[in-house]
Amino acid sequence: MKLRFASYVFELLLTGLLASTVCQCQDLWVASSRNKYGYIDRQGKIVIPLHFDFAWDFSEGLAPVWVGSKVGFIDTAGHFVVPTHFDGARGFHNHLAAVRLQDLWGFIDKTGKFVAGPGYPEVRDFAEGLAAVVAEGKWGYLDQRGRIAIFPGYDSTEGFSEGVAAAYREGKCGFIDKTGAIAIPFKFDKCNHFSEGLAAVAIDYDWGYVDHASNFKIQPGFDEATAFSEGLAAVAVRGSWGYVDHAGNFVIQRRFRSQSRRIAADRFSENKACVRERENWGFIDPSGRFLIPAKFVRGGTFRDGLAHVCDSTLHCGYIDAVGNYIWSAEP
Repeated sequence: MKLRFASYVFELLLTGLLASTVCQCQDLWVASSRNKYGYIDRQGKIVIPLHFDFAWDFSEGLAPVWVGSKVGFIDTAGHFVVPTHFDGARGFHNHLAAVRLQDLWGFIDKTGKFVAGPGYPEVRDFAEGLAAVVAEGKWGYLDQRGRIAIFPGYDSTEGFSEGVAAAYREGKCGFIDKTGAIAIPFKFDKCNHFSEGLAAVAIDYDWGYVDHASNFKIQPGFDEATAFSEGLAAVAVRGSWGYVDHAGNFVIQRRFRSQSRRIAADRFSENKACVRERENWGFIDPSGRFLIPAKFVRGGTFRDGLAHVCDSTLHCGYIDAVGNYIWSAEP
């Protein structure tokens, strides 16, 4: 049971529900110490005690929290709104949250009532009114009433962004619209989501960027490419990461290196991006100048003025825009 729970937490961190590209202003942040989780405010004051076994960020006013291996949802006062009777859960998006009972997923509203399922082995969060689900081995989409909106017929799909979603079939990817019609033909090997009018796509392991008309605005030539944010996108060539603008010009030269093809440059948020210099992480501005020195073993993305960082494997917390800790766990 512990191994399964740990695997689920890792899955959450990967999908992140890294999730979402939509900014949601928040007043509370997840805090953890000695394997217990709670919430702090912007000043670093603990407002919901650290007594949960795991917790995720607030989204649309509610947050999933674990008591043992079961998860429910609390409000910003720390009161349970949805009891802890699920085996897995993610945050609310478009007023619905993905939850798991045993091995099957479904979606609930904010009262805890099922709108769809549980009956799906895999699901993605709602985005722009639709959620990707697996049914009979293929991916399709549900609407917010739990009805099939796009018939399952794809090998994989992503969430909708700017009106389209990346989808895969027969080894190729393209983009579909909300009716299921092909918006961009299935001719790429890999596809990322649209952001700021462009999407990173790969042909024969070379990444470039296309617009909504399927025209290459930045020709393929990168080994790795990420979504645009605040006018810049992190890209890599031969293990070195830098940032390009919408014309494909390097605004920040390739000088951040990684091992084993891992990302060494995160997206910009609030005019700051977390980058790797040698073995540590710090934060740069859009000119590439370090605002906060590379002194962390792990760094996050700024949201509403705070970023989660770790300066050792045993000491993590939140820093403000100039790099000062406003809260940190006991070492």
